[in-house]
Amino acid sequence: MKIGIIGGGAVGLLFAGYLGRLFDVTLIVRRESQARSLLENGVTIHKNGSAITTKVGAVQEIEVQKELDLVIVAVKEYDLPFLRKELVGLGSHLPLMFVQNGVGHVEWVKALPHYHLIAGSVEHGAMKENDVTIHHLGEAVTNIALIRGNWRAIEELVSKSTASFPFSIQHDFERMLLTKLFVNVSINPLTALTGVTNGKLVDNPYFHGLQKELFNEMLLLFPQMEGDISFEKVVDICRNTYQNRSSMLKDIESQRRTEIESIIGVLLEKAQKEHHFVPIMNLLYQLVKGIEREGLGG
Repeated sequence: MKIGIIGGGAVGLLFAGYLGRLFDVTLIVRRESQARSLLENGVTIHKNGSAITTKVGAVQEIEVQKELDLVIVAVKEYDLPFLRKELVGLGSHLPLMFVQNGVGHVEWVKALPHYHLIAGSVEHGAMKENDVTIHHLGEAVTNIALIRGNWRAIEELVSKSTASFPFSIQHDFERMLLTKLFVNVSINPLTALTGVTNGKLVDNPYFHGLQKELFNEMLLLFPQMEGDISFEKVVDICRNTYQNRSSMLKDIESQRRTEIESIIGVLLEKAQKEHHFVPIMNLLYQLVKGIEREGLGG
């Protein structure tokens, strides 16, 4: 099975490092220097004091990869619009898997002409050290669900998944993505603003109280999720990833654009349309956007 992975960030490298041990994997990255380094060095994953290195292919241009069986799109949600032309050019028969945070990208994905579209929800913790090195901080699972199409498109990927990098099939992509969104909303903005690791959110009663209010605001927007996700699960995730620094915190620290729009921005639009009062979400959104703007040069 030949797999293309678009994006050389933390998630893209994590997928390439594990899947490259089972399949013919090619990373499609933006910079020529990263492509060259990947070809020379492969991807190295550090976990629990040990390291494994996987040889992978690497290119800059999507269109040169015509013989792929699957493409995993691992860029941030805000970069998706720039890929539309290239993804369409690959042909509608090629299955695409999208592993972005939030739900803001779903309608964009549905508008693609491809017959097989898969949503992914990555629960692993990963930190990128450099263009070829990744730290696997929290071993978990990648949940996947069909947006449309059939499972035959990726049955080999699922059947060969390993205990260290498993895939779990879900039957409702919207509930799957919303479950992850509840977690992201309850963790990422608060860690980005406070500078603490995930576990500190539940240890500090002031941060923890804000988490609980955020979770309740999410239930106000999505009452149908009450039986699918509990606040206790959010707390468990914080404790299981105690030392992890969220992706939004790392973006703030690196003065990069964050995913606040796809995680909270779309929720504020929903709240406004449905006349819901979500003051904590609104405050966190404004603060993260303000810090993001300063980091990007005002």
